[in-house]
Amino acid sequence: EGSKKLEEANKQLAGLLVFLKESLNDRVEKVTLTSRLLDSPCALVTSKFGWSANMERIMRSQAMGDNRAMEYMKGRKILEVNPEHEVVRGIKVLLDGDDKERA
Repeated sequence: EGSKKLEEANKQLAGLLVFLKESLNDRVEKVTLTSRLLDSPCALVTSKFGWSANMERIMRSQAMGDNRAMEYMKGRKILEVNPEHEVVRGIKVLLDGDDKERA
């Protein structure tokens, strides 16, 4: 039942997901819907490959850090969106009304 509900929400919010991906451009690898979130409108997670966000922060603070290695090992970010949250629904209403500037 949960996956069916998420699949239906994915169809309804497809335009919102495309808008978020275009807005965030290279900052995130992909934008997906999730059922893991209960109170938050969205969460930024890293993929299972590469450094975690904490490790990236530690490596950035190193004085002798190598920028090439930093780019290579940086974890890809995934934006997970809660389809049930009122903020997400509000953005969808704005997008349905062609108000991309306020969204």
